[in-house]
Amino acid sequence: MPDKQPEISADQLAVDHISSLPMHIHRILWSSIRLPMRAAFHYDPDDPLTVSVCLHPPESPAVTWVISRDLLYEGTQGPTGIGDVRLWPSLTYARSVVYMRLESHGMAALFEVNLPKLEGWLLSTFDLVPPGTELDRTNWDLLVERLLDDA
Repeated sequence: MPDKQPEISADQLAVDHISSLPMHIHRILWSSIRLPMRAAFHYDPDDPLTVSVCLHPPESPAVTWVISRDLLYEGTQGPTGIGDVRLWPSLTYARSVVYMRLESHGMAALFEVNLPKLEGWLLSTFDLVPPGTELDRTNWDLLVERLLDDA
């Protein structure tokens, strides 16, 4: 076992800090029934178009959804999404929230997320990979080569 631990740069620490947002959210079961739960939003600059949302329901296995980063941000600004993922900002008990409705196989779940925390974190991911530059680092030749190899 090596005596020396690998060095971690300040840039890497900044990326690790920005790339994850653990928070408490609520699952809305009924207008007056809100189930608190943990969630973690993860952003990987190497997969710059998406955010993984890991939901940790109490006494159940974790569930991960992959959502477009742009869609998630648009949901902090106004209603957006069709199909499996829908988001819209709102005020609840004088708090700014984003409602996130996730649907799969005919079943849906509604979640309430702290809007200022989510929006601030998403803006910090834009510092890592600015909007419109997500595909700048893509090696298109390698991608085409891999696609042709699979054909």
